[in-house]
Amino acid sequence: MSELRTTWRDFICAPDHPYRHLASLGASVKGAKSDSLDLADLESFLHKLRAEADVILLADMVDLLDGPYLEFIERDLLAVLDQLSNEMERLDEIVGPGLKGNPRWDRTVLGRATHALRPGLFYSRTAYRSFDLPENALLRWLVGNLVETIHKLQRSSSTSGLHPSLAMVLTRCEEALAHHWFSQLSRPLALTPAMLLAAERHRRPEYRAAAKLARARARLSENALDARWYAILMLLAVGWLEPVDDDDLFELYALTLTLDVISQELEFGEPVEYGLVAAGRSHVAAFESHNGRLTVLFDQSPAVALKGESRYKLVVGNHQGVTGGSRRPDVSVILEDGHGNRRVVILEVKRTASERYISDSIYKMFSYLHDFRSLWLPDHPLPRSILLVPEGVQKHSDVNFAETAIVSGNDRSSLALALSTALLSE
Repeated sequence: MSELRTTWRDFICAPDHPYRHLASLGASVKGAKSDSLDLADLESFLHKLRAEADVILLADMVDLLDGPYLEFIERDLLAVLDQLSNEMERLDEIVGPGLKGNPRWDRTVLGRATHALRPGLFYSRTAYRSFDLPENALLRWLVGNLVETIHKLQRSSSTSGLHPSLAMVLTRCEEALAHHWFSQLSRPLALTPAMLLAAERHRRPEYRAAAKLARARARLSENALDARWYAILMLLAVGWLEPVDDDDLFELYALTLTLDVISQELEFGEPVEYGLVAAGRSHVAAFESHNGRLTVLFDQSPAVALKGESRYKLVVGNHQGVTGGSRRPDVSVILEDGHGNRRVVILEVKRTASERYISDSIYKMFSYLHDFRSLWLPDHPLPRSILLVPEGVQKHSDVNFAETAIVSGNDRSSLALALSTALLSE
């Protein structure tokens, strides 16, 4: 299905909508480049994210996965730790009972005469290796920034695990912070021009590479809002999180196609609100029109979102020795007209060409319809669920929709008809 993957990727990355950024923030994506998004559409998308922190969250994830951070940490950081820039500092101090450094006999004799210095102790000028240099401060700032950012991404991940690349960066950074020399450095509060200049002019290439990455990280946390916003726009215009697995990519394609059909064929216009596929999310998109407010869920239980009854959870809860959470369709579309009326369509996405697997998936759709039966009134239009497969399936033109419709991902008009009939028919 490599040709289909290219088709799905091209549609997801179309420059006229920002749906590529609804990819999961979890472990099964990679940093990727694509043709530039229309900046007006991207800016509108970012403004419509429900939480301002989501903008930084998305930018951090794209930057860390697409940038050369892992390469720097594994190749450059560990190499430079044992070669940290340093200088010798001489300090006057009291030593003893043994001598070290250069004894200050004048002060020692005076101290003994005035009883300010006990016998066996000496004033001495002692040399110490100091790592308190601006290029090392930049390195410490960068490592601290990476650790803090990855912990934040870990808390917001849409899956239980941290992305493998980020987990490796985090491990290596924590090892660096325990290094016998590097651990002596305190983290600077801010990245300064002096730190950047010292690192960029350093003879060692590792410091110059660190300066480049530190500039990139600093741009995404600029105090000046305009500068930060511009850096985020430039990053997200071409960078995105591409699902690694073909199944995940087809799911993102299905979500993107569904949103685009709702926007255009169902004439809801552009979404008024977005939400990232991250922990604690609710809907990934919301539309408003004269038909009401329409929300789209991704990989979430509609029963939980709508506070409906899950018959599966009821059975599990009635017994000891069995556990399980409510099952989650890939996509749920919910239309509420503001007068207490609600219509719901669930979509399940299966990347398969096997007729046997498709027929088995119909039974899964029936289980959803039975489990979440409380979401549909008896007079709810059909279909109530849609099974989306890549290609090869088409409904007979002379029959009406049943409870479940099977639609090919390359048949946009059939998806539009199924959604329109279920959500908007009288």
